[in-house]
Amino acid sequence: MPTTIIAYHGWGFDQSCWQPWKDLLAQQGENLLMSDRGYFNSPALPIALPTKDHRTILLVHSYGLHLCPAEQLRHADLLVIFSSFLSFHPQLEVKKRRSLSMLSQMMTQFKINPQAVLEAFQMKCYHPVLWERSPDSNKVLNSELLLHDLKDLDTCSLNVSLLKKIPKVLILHGVQDRIVSVEKGRELSAHLPDNSQYIEIEQAGHALPFTHIDVCWSWICQRLGTE
Repeated sequence: MPTTIIAYHGWGFDQSCWQPWKDLLAQQGENLLMSDRGYFNSPALPIALPTKDHRTILLVHSYGLHLCPAEQLRHADLLVIFSSFLSFHPQLEVKKRRSLSMLSQMMTQFKINPQAVLEAFQMKCYHPVLWERSPDSNKVLNSELLLHDLKDLDTCSLNVSLLKKIPKVLILHGVQDRIVSVEKGRELSAHLPDNSQYIEIEQAGHALPFTHIDVCWSWICQRLGTE
């Protein structure tokens, strides 16, 4: 069956983070369409409206779940969620206050030195894997959009009913994620008891799909084979 595969990156990333996936899928005879929010480049939103004889797979990382259009979620046959959340802040009041304070500090620092904030964020994302500064890390930032989406994290919340209607959902979360805790991954899975599979990956952090591609692909293949 023809398959459309679409990927959505999270905050502070661009579509280039999915290039290893595009290469991997090309070896399988599949093409990966990569959305780009426009933090560093011109925005690119893949438009794919599947037909009845067409399978749609969505790969979403972190905030990318919230950037994915509802129309595509409605047509998805498999949704693969990496390191994401229904709402960003914890429910427990003490943890929520701490999370709100940290995000507020991040926004304040971003207004002063956005490049430094982004680099610190990337290092935290890749932990426990060492993050290496790329040669093009000085690319022009769309600071206004980056700040807008940081603010959106305070209030963004996903309509879980959309996810409940997807035939198969695979949730992969790094045990050492310092951006979105495993509790958030477990919470997401708990809202989808009938159609989701939740897996925690050891020695992986928030950048799980970019540091543990082979492990993630193996779980995706298994989920595709589950009837």
